[in-house]
Amino acid sequence: MEEPVRRMLRLFRLSVPPVFFLLTCYVFLGEHVFGLAYVVGNRLKPRMRATLRGFYRLSTAFVALVIHTYLWYACGDFYDASACPATHFEERNCLAITSAAALYCGTTLLVERWTNPMLGLNQPTGLRARCSAAAGLMLTWITIADQQLCGHLLLLLFTARRTLVHFPRVEQVYAIGIKCYAVVHMSQILTHRCAAIPKLAVATVAAMAVL
Repeated sequence: MEEPVRRMLRLFRLSVPPVFFLLTCYVFLGEHVFGLAYVVGNRLKPRMRATLRGFYRLSTAFVALVIHTYLWYACGDFYDASACPATHFEERNCLAITSAAALYCGTTLLVERWTNPMLGLNQPTGLRARCSAAAGLMLTWITIADQQLCGHLLLLLFTARRTLVHFPRVEQVYAIGIKCYAVVHMSQILTHRCAAIPKLAVATVAAMAVL
């Protein structure tokens, strides 16, 4: 493994505690903390608010589409259509897009605590929804640090949902496909047919069930 790749993976391991702290703040900060966002949103004219909301959704969906497509291209093994494909974390292109995808998911998760009330995105913001999203992202960070395929599956699920935000039926079918593959992958790990960490595979399936 090349030294830059080692440093990047080491950085993921070292950044687990700070990410956990940020996600803890994300979960336990109530809606009243973002009162300014509600005030700004109410002062925006309806047409301006709708325009900004549409632009935000289209821009995040486009970025997610680019990331999702490149994840398949750089990290997918199209010649190994099995439940235990080889991971490509040691390759620069795969690790680069994996890192970019993780940062994108984390940034949008935190930013939307402001944009959701300000632009009226109507996304669920309850404690349960925040805990599920934070747990999924935290697990993604850990699985990437341990070079597990589950990290890529979680990133594909996150980016697919943003990409297909305007096509909910397609998004549901695609998400179910990713979840089913994660279950098959977990079963292969638990039966010792895949060289991976069983605890992380089980945790990934559990997280996907509530995402």
